[in-house]
Amino acid sequence: MAQTNRSRVNDACNVCVVALVVVLAALLYVFGAAMSGDTLQLTKSIRGAEIFDTRDVP
Repeated sequence: MAQTNRSRVNDACNVCVVALVVVLAALLYVFGAAMSGDTLQLTKSIRGAEIFDTRDVP
C-alpha cells in the first residue's frame, strides 16, 4: 500500500508524541522520587550517585 506524504508526517508526529510522553514520565518519576525524600532508593537505582543530606545542617 502506498502511503501519502501526509500519512507519513502523521505517523512521524505520533511517534514523536509517544517518545515525548515516555521522556516526561521518566522525568516526573525521578523528580517525584527526589522531592519526596526517597533518595536512598533513587541512589541505588543510579550507579555512582552520592547523597548530600542538608536537612540537619544548621
